[in-house]
Amino acid sequence: MSAPRLLSLPFFAWALLVAAPARSAVIPPSSDPASRMVRVGGLERRFSVYAPPSLRPGSPLLIAFHPSGATGPGMRRICGDLLERMGRDRSFVVAYPTGFEGHFDDLRRRASYSARRLKIDDVGFTRAIVDQVALEYGIDRRRVYALGYSNGGAMVLRLALQAPDLVAGVVAIAANLPTADNIDCPIVEGRHTAVVLIEGTADPINPYLGGRVSIFGIGDRGPVLSAQKSAEWFARRYGLDPDRTPKPALRQGSLVATWQDWGSPAPLVRLVTIQGGGHTVPKAAHGPPNLLVGHTFRSDAILEGAWDLLIKAS
Repeated sequence: MSAPRLLSLPFFAWALLVAAPARSAVIPPSSDPASRMVRVGGLERRFSVYAPPSLRPGSPLLIAFHPSGATGPGMRRICGDLLERMGRDRSFVVAYPTGFEGHFDDLRRRASYSARRLKIDDVGFTRAIVDQVALEYGIDRRRVYALGYSNGGAMVLRLALQAPDLVAGVVAIAANLPTADNIDCPIVEGRHTAVVLIEGTADPINPYLGGRVSIFGIGDRGPVLSAQKSAEWFARRYGLDPDRTPKPALRQGSLVATWQDWGSPAPLVRLVTIQGGGHTVPKAAHGPPNLLVGHTFRSDAILEGAWDLLIKAS
C-alpha cells in the first residue's frame, strides 16, 4: 500500500463513521423523504425532503447539512428519527442537501476540499432548496432555519453571515467560528440571525478552546476561535448582553451539558457546552460509543431546546 493511501485511512474511517446509522435510530421506511434535484451554477445538486403527514400551511423549514465525507441520506441516518419526529410534533419540513464530492463550501479559507477550491455555490444551492420547498409545500419563507454538523456546521455559520435574509436561525454542531484570517465569505450587516452553538469540550476535531481544525491530523481546515469566543463574537455583533438567569445543567451519565444565552427575554445567541462531549450530534437514540469521535450526549433535549430558541427569536 502506498504512503498516500495510508495517510488517507483516517479520513475514510471518519467518512464511514459519520455515514453509519446508529443501531437504535431506525427510521420507518414509510417515512422515506422525497428525492429532489435543482440546477445551480451549471451543476445538478441533489437533496431530499421530509414533510410530516399533518403538515400545516405556512410551516417552517429546517435544512440539515452533513459533515465531511457524508451525504444528505447520511445526515438523515446520523440524526436518526430525531429531526423528523420533531417535524411531526412541531409541524415543519426537513430537507437534507448533499454536498459537492462530500463537502460544502463553508466559510473557512484554509479548507482544501474540492467544494472550496472550486467555490461551489452552496449559498445559491440553499436558496434553490428554499424556492423548491416553498413551491411544493407552502412553507413560511420567514421561518427557514439551518442545522449543520462539522463541515455542515461551518456551512450554516456561513449562511448566518452571508445570507441572514435567507435563514432566520442556525444551529452549528461541532463547528466554531474561524479566526478573522480564516473567514472567506461576505459578512452582511443590518440583519440578525439567531445562532446556537453546540460544542463538546473533548472534541478531537473541532477544538473547544480554539486552534487548528483537522480530521485526526489530515485535511487542514485552518484555525478557529474557541467556542466561548465564537458565541461572544455574535453577541457583540448583535449588541447583546449575557442573560444572567441561572440555568440548570443537564446530565447524562458522565456528561454534563450547560448553556449560556445572550439577549433577553428571547435569546438570540446560545452556547451549549457538553463537558466531556466529543465530535457528535446529541440525541437519545445512539449506538455504542466510538473512540474516534468521543462521547455523545444521549438526550434529545439539547436540539429540542435549540429549535424552541430559533422559533422564539424569529
